[in-house]
Amino acid sequence: MNSKHSIITLVVLLAIFLYYPLHAQNTLSVKSVKASIQGTSTLHEWESEITKINCLGNFQSEGSRLKNLDDINVRIPVAGIKSSEGRMMDNKTYEAFKSDDHPYILYTASHAQITVDAANLTTIKVSGNLTMAGTTKPITVEARGKLLANGDMEISLSRKLKMTEFNMKPPTAMMGTIKVGDEVTVTVNLVLSQSPTASR
Repeated sequence: MNSKHSIITLVVLLAIFLYYPLHAQNTLSVKSVKASIQGTSTLHEWESEITKINCLGNFQSEGSRLKNLDDINVRIPVAGIKSSEGRMMDNKTYEAFKSDDHPYILYTASHAQITVDAANLTTIKVSGNLTMAGTTKPITVEARGKLLANGDMEISLSRKLKMTEFNMKPPTAMMGTIKVGDEVTVTVNLVLSQSPTASR
């Protein structure tokens, strides 16, 4: 029996995209995760950690593989983005995202394209709409995953974005003498554990 339209809430971007065994409905728990935004400036490279991500979706499995993934909805609170540079950088980030008026980064998609190669590596390609700072653009993301020997799942994804494409102004400091580069890279790496429950 296929898993039926179960809704999973996770704390990582696209974490629901991988492996579900036959004859069971499943929940996934995060064993380890690192999600961040990396960029450059005229002074040095920088990195901000994404500390909170909510992800919802409906999935179906067949055999030991994910068959369908629909109604994907990802929500990231801008206030959950934290820089190693401290509060000043955080405030500049929130200002760039216009967080007072637009407190969330949103990503929605109706369906994912799923393929599995001969080495049992899963690729999940999703074309959806990304909203940042109140501007929505079509964006395609791709995640890679593999089943580990202990039954856990390891996945990773990386996507470059330009702030100006979303009508965002890259942050500046020191009266404009320090400028953040327009392009940033969003990276997610995680390991998931499965928790099957009884079939219906």
